[in-house]
Amino acid sequence: MLPIANLKDRVQEFFTYTTGRLAAIGVGATINTVINIQAEADFILEKLTYSADLAGVAQTWNGLIVPNVTVLLTATGSGNQLMNAALPLTGLFGSAFLPFILPYPRVLRANSQLQIQLVSFEAAVTPLITLNFHGRKVYNLANNLPTR
Repeated sequence: MLPIANLKDRVQEFFTYTTGRLAAIGVGATINTVINIQAEADFILEKLTYSADLAGVAQTWNGLIVPNVTVLLTATGSGNQLMNAALPLTGLFGSAFLPFILPYPRVLRANSQLQIQLVSFEAAVTPLITLNFHGRKVYNLANNLPTR
């Protein structure tokens, strides 16, 4: 694992990985997807957000959709799950207005993957869900630096 203290000599930039809008999940069904961490830099995951909608219907501040799904995250670089069991989505992801902040940042190595499994426990079809992973790309000074 990359010690956080060793970052002072490395270039860092804000970045967000996203699943994009995932298809609606049937009752009791599962969706598996993967986020590929780009080869140019390690990624330090710091915050998690989600958004959901029902076929693009407008929402109000007080009427945000909370999907009944569990989520399980696995980092392939280490082979470790980020939790011991799947959690309800809102137990790990916040809204854009109040993101879930990890108690300790998680380093995902360059050229690795973050595997995501969503399982519905809705009584009807699950809304369309987007998961966002906010943090920093960390470039090694000897490797590719971002172009400006």
